Amino acid sequence: MADFFEKGLYFGLGILTVTKEKAEKLIADLVDKGKLTQDESAKAIKDLLAKAEEEKKAFGQKVDGAIEGAVRKLNLVTQKDLQEINKKLDKVLKNQKIQE
Repeated sequence: MADFFEKGLYFGLGILTVTKEKAEKLIADLVDKGKLTQDESAKAIKDLLAKAEEEKKAFGQKVDGAIEGAVRKLNLVTQKDLQEINKKLDKVLKNQKIQE
């Protein structure tokens, strides 16, 4: 039952937008309704915030991957590419100065 409740709770909250204040309010409401005990509430808040953080990281990684894929498909120059080009240019200019 607790697992079912937990899954519903995560889904209903929109796990990516959970703040500590929102989690505390939601858990307090559940305690008031008798769905959780006061002792369970601290763990529930901690678990909820940890799950939200995990989901944020996973979502961020997916977004980063999608952006990187789009940059590759569009054949755009990245910051890393520019840094490599600048290093090579610095070496060429340094070698040119030495030869002069």
